[in-house]
Amino acid sequence: MDTPLEGENSNRVLAMVLFGASICVGVAVAAYGAFAWLPIFGLMFVVLVVTHPEYGIALFLSTFLMTYPESLQGSGLLTINNLLGSIFLLLLTVKVYQENDFWFLRIGDMQLLFFILIIFYLSDRLNGPDPRLRALLGVVEHGSENMRTILTRTAFILFFINFIRSPRHVTMIYVVAVAFMVTSSISGVYGVFHGGGFAGYRAQATTVIAAAWNPNREAMFSILAIAELYYITTWIRVPGIKLIVAPLIGIMCLCVFLTASRSGLLGLFVCGLTIIIDEGFSLKTIFGFAIGGALVGVLVLQMTPEKTMERLTNLPFTQGGEEGVGAGSLERRAYTWEVAAELFRENPILGVGVGNWDLARFLKDPTHSIGAPHSSYFLALCEGGVFCLSAYLILLWRCWRNIRYAERSVDDPETVFPELRWIVKSTKTDFVVLVFFSAFADLWQLVILYWLVGIGIVLRRMFARADPYAVLE
Repeated sequence: MDTPLEGENSNRVLAMVLFGASICVGVAVAAYGAFAWLPIFGLMFVVLVVTHPEYGIALFLSTFLMTYPESLQGSGLLTINNLLGSIFLLLLTVKVYQENDFWFLRIGDMQLLFFILIIFYLSDRLNGPDPRLRALLGVVEHGSENMRTILTRTAFILFFINFIRSPRHVTMIYVVAVAFMVTSSISGVYGVFHGGGFAGYRAQATTVIAAAWNPNREAMFSILAIAELYYITTWIRVPGIKLIVAPLIGIMCLCVFLTASRSGLLGLFVCGLTIIIDEGFSLKTIFGFAIGGALVGVLVLQMTPEKTMERLTNLPFTQGGEEGVGAGSLERRAYTWEVAAELFRENPILGVGVGNWDLARFLKDPTHSIGAPHSSYFLALCEGGVFCLSAYLILLWRCWRNIRYAERSVDDPETVFPELRWIVKSTKTDFVVLVFFSAFADLWQLVILYWLVGIGIVLRRMFARADPYAVLE
């Protein structure tokens, strides 16, 4: 233990170091301008990530969710993601050297991700369209860009499961994701009420979560936020917390309606049903949801434009679905799935290669359209073949199994991590919503899938380590 004299000397040394650093910064700024701060911030950033890797993971997640200003994106190989990846690769190398444990290579989840990478690489090299034809679409390296996306997502999970290791880490990274989703929904609502939005009337968010420029994805992120906000009230034991969170949930519900997304409306129902089943069909739960639904209904009817409501209610197999607003979207989606089925029949084993859907469809479709298949299952089937889709389905099953393991552990009255209950429960609901939306949107290249898979792995290992009878995979 330090003596008072030693502590005083340490404080003096620290004060002198800070004083000297301040002089150096001042001289540098005076000599070279404001940009002299950049190397200093860079050094501070590296020190922070090395000493607290969990904050680096949170920053990593944010780079996948949002689009940074050009001044912060970097150029060429010098980007935030590449810098973070290099630091984490060094940290992981040191960690493995010290612990001599390659556990992450033995778990089935990572093996499946590596298998998907191999399948995509082989399908592109052996079975993809002639890359020179990409000039017809005005792009050159679209396929390789998608391959890099899958690779960086896999690296993200690798670093995530190695450096998110405690309940505090899990809570921090989860709250960061919740904050992004809530802010994205508020941004979408704000944009509609100020004359913006997709096609001039559908809620979208382009600055908070980049992928939410698509109204259907904006609806999904809003629904994920609803589940997270609902369960967060069971964690924060503060009087009146429900009165604070309830308006936010109302805004998230309103955002779903303002996206005019029919799959979003169905997803909202799936989310609510999942929560009710999870909480139990008690009279109190059903009554609470009925009151909340009635209040949201009043809010929606008062604030949702007529054109939006018309699109929402023009469902398939109805007259409105054939003639009303949004009818063309339903027809295009059905036609696209027919094209996807044809492409799969022509390339059932390896598909056409990751990122090659647009070119393959352009060459196959008489209309020369390059529209997305609007289904993660169809996209995986067409770009990676039956083996790729099978690997994704097994990965989803393993993720569900990990979440259910954590749920059984956290429901145990003697659980060692009761503070994680809200995260486990909301992760379960988020997973169900993601699986549902995957049938109507291309989501498996977004970080949200990899985030949920990583959360599932970390939660399972955390609870298994606390159980002396559990077997770690």
